[in-house]
Formats: sequence, structure tokens, C-alpha cells
Amino acid sequence: MATSWFSILLTSLAALALVLVPLPEEMQVHNPQWLLLVVIFWSLYRPAQAGLLYAWLAGLMLDVATNGLLGLNALMFTLTAFLVLSLRQGLGVAPLLSQALLVAGFTLIYLAVSLWVEGAATDLVSMATYLSRALSNLAAWPVVFFLLNRVARLAER
Repeated sequence: MATSWFSILLTSLAALALVLVPLPEEMQVHNPQWLLLVVIFWSLYRPAQAGLLYAWLAGLMLDVATNGLLGLNALMFTLTAFLVLSLRQGLGVAPLLSQALLVAGFTLIYLAVSLWVEGAATDLVSMATYLSRALSNLAAWPVVFFLLNRVARLAER
């Protein structure tokens, strides 16, 4: 079990590092939300170790690292983890494409509420940018799934 916690912490820190990598502006807006994808994966496949508290801490860690509105990502990650945990029975056995589509849907909910809280819901450019983020997460989910699935299997040994 300690290895499980270690692999969850290590992959979360790696995802945070990927979020913080400086990219050119035109690439940054299409960058997948790596930490959100990691939270979704661990909430789905290791709910006993990575539940709502883990999601809240990961979101808070992202808020602090990005100087964002303190608590916004923590709240949104917790909401996303709650949705994942609620649908875990069917989502865990769903085909990878279905999982990716649901991850994109979770991302759209996450981004829509974030836009609403930030007061930018009327800005069409922000909405289009966030839609491209959902598509990035859709494309990145299979990669995240295979990498973290491999890490989870290695941690079990």
C-alpha cells in the first residue's frame, strides 16, 4: 500500500511539473490538463487511496503553484473526482474511447464552472480556448491511461 501512495504522489508531482512547463502562448492554450487527468485516473482505479481528499489536495497544490484563485481548482478537482467516483462502476469497465469521451465531458464541466466562477463566461474566445482544452484532454487520455496503468501495475509488484 505504501508503494501505491508513493506512485500516486510521484505521478501527481510529474503531472504538476508538466502543467508548469513554460510553453509558447499558442501551444499553452491547447496543453492538456495533466494533473486533472491524473486525478481522474487515480480516482477511477485507486479510489481507496485517491478519493475526494486527494483531489482536493491536488487542486490546492495546482492553485498554489499557478497563483490561481485559491480553492478554485481544489473545488473543481473535488467535483470532478466526485463525478468519477459516482460513475466508477460503469466507467472502469468502459472501452478506452468511451472513457476518453467521458473525460472530455468531465473537462467541459470543469471548464464551464471555472469560466462561470471567473466571470468570463461571456467571452467567446475563452470559451473556444477551453473547448480546445477539452479536446486536448480527450486526445491525451489514452496516453495517460496507458502510462499510469503501467505505473499502477508496477506498484502492485
